[in-house]
Amino acid sequence: MDAVWLSFLLLLASVGLMIVLHAFLVMCEISLVKFRYGKAKEAQMEALMRRPGLARLMENGDQTGRVVRFSKTLCTVAVGLLLLPLISDLFGLLDKDAAPDRWIVVLVSFVSAVSVHFFLAEILPRGLAMRDPVRAIRQSYRVLLAFRVLTMPVMLFFRVLKKRLYRRLGVDVDDELNPLDVDVQIRAMGEDSSQLSGVIRKIVNRTLQMQELVVQDVLLPRSQVIICDLEQATSANLATMKKAGHTRYPLCRGDLDECLGLIHIKDIFRKELSASDLDFMKLKRNLAVFPLETPLEEALERMLRAKFHMALAVDEFGGIVGVITLESILEELVGEIQDEFDSEEEQIVKLRGERCFRISGLTPIHDVEETLEIEIENEEVSTFGGLITGELGHIPKRGEQLACHGLSITIKEVDDRRVIAASVQVEDTACEG
Repeated sequence: MDAVWLSFLLLLASVGLMIVLHAFLVMCEISLVKFRYGKAKEAQMEALMRRPGLARLMENGDQTGRVVRFSKTLCTVAVGLLLLPLISDLFGLLDKDAAPDRWIVVLVSFVSAVSVHFFLAEILPRGLAMRDPVRAIRQSYRVLLAFRVLTMPVMLFFRVLKKRLYRRLGVDVDDELNPLDVDVQIRAMGEDSSQLSGVIRKIVNRTLQMQELVVQDVLLPRSQVIICDLEQATSANLATMKKAGHTRYPLCRGDLDECLGLIHIKDIFRKELSASDLDFMKLKRNLAVFPLETPLEEALERMLRAKFHMALAVDEFGGIVGVITLESILEELVGEIQDEFDSEEEQIVKLRGERCFRISGLTPIHDVEETLEIEIENEEVSTFGGLITGELGHIPKRGEQLACHGLSITIKEVDDRRVIAASVQVEDTACEG
């Protein structure tokens, strides 16, 4: 075998190896994204996590994503560099007497690289990983582990350079998106797909934003919770329930600090008893309890699993600060849910004048921040009315004013327990209405 043939075969084997390595990296990448998207059963995930190397890759998503991206770039560049002499040797084998034109070699190499790389190193492994991510990761993760070890010194060197470059550009290196971040991929899918309606796209975005919310963000403060009080007469409790029009009420002795369970209005109807014969203690149901910092998606999962529609929220000392409902959580996904008995009044209404609004006291703080495009630095309250009361230290009177968090606030409606509505002026604008 002459030197040209030997060189050709070695280059061909090298190109094939780079394509196979790139394919394995793509299989790892897509499989890991699928796992973060919940495309594996719990038993399968437990089996995968028993493999120490694979467990390290899955637990360090940011680092793994950067290794995948860098390693794929290395393989792609290697394929391009190796194809140039490979195609040149191929022309030499086909016609030993004529030297191939340089630009023809470059063109053929480019077309070959794009075609082979796209189908064999991208489309095929991506399809295999999407069809069976568990099997794909088992077959490919060792390749990623090897690249992780081999590229570690270079990755550390480049990371130092990147930090310096980002610092000069005024960018925080921690803000860089993880290439495996499923949130980004779902958002892109939702924005690019013509098959998703505006409503579905909005729900997808709200679902992703829910990951940043906790129980405190959807809390109904205790001052606004209507209870069934064992220290009150049964007839008085029934009158309160009738006026409120709700279906569920915490059963308490005096106030929420001594909450014993939950009363469902249907249980009262089913008994068909007179007020004097009703025993609320025999009708009570259990209530779930969540700390204020419980992630909202965790609370939703537990409430759905236990079939709870209402739960108590407690602070770090165990004191009850309010309640959350399944409806309030679902509203974070689909927007405000109203039935025929609910008020049609919007929580945030634009007034005449630039950056002026009328805001309901029950409006969640994060909705105020999003609509007004501001940031409110107060982790102790969950509603706009609670923010006003907390800043003043008392229940305000109608017409009372305050300035906080870049807002000029005027109380418009109030009762003896809470702020019902207020007008808000952002920055130095003037409001009418």
